[in-house]
Amino acid sequence: MLLKLKLMWASIKKNWKIALLAVWSGVVWFVSRRSSEGAIKAMKANKESYEEQIKGLKDAHKKEIEKREELHLKYRLTLGTIKEKYDLEEEQLSRQKKKRVKEIVKKAKDNPDEINEKIEDLFGFTSDS
Repeated sequence: MLLKLKLMWASIKKNWKIALLAVWSGVVWFVSRRSSEGAIKAMKANKESYEEQIKGLKDAHKKEIEKREELHLKYRLTLGTIKEKYDLEEEQLSRQKKKRVKEIVKKAKDNPDEINEKIEDLFGFTSDS
């Protein structure tokens, strides 16, 4: 046994580079196996994190779209209400102006210049005649 150890020692001294390379390969294999498991766990954790972020972004996007549609509906309803009020006010104003023109024509039956002058004052424009 002692002879075998001496022969092995002499062989290692002579081929020390091969022996060192074998030991180094074992260390690298052991360390890389352990760190690859850690890397795999880290990659899985990153993947789960990204999936959660994507889900959160999709939910936020969906809420934004719903809110935009709701605001668009409110806009259209408000616009319709404003148009209805405008049409009603325009109709009432038109009736009032017609009524006022009739009054002016009745009061100044025989005087067309007076009628022109009062209508110009009422509507804010001037006639060419």
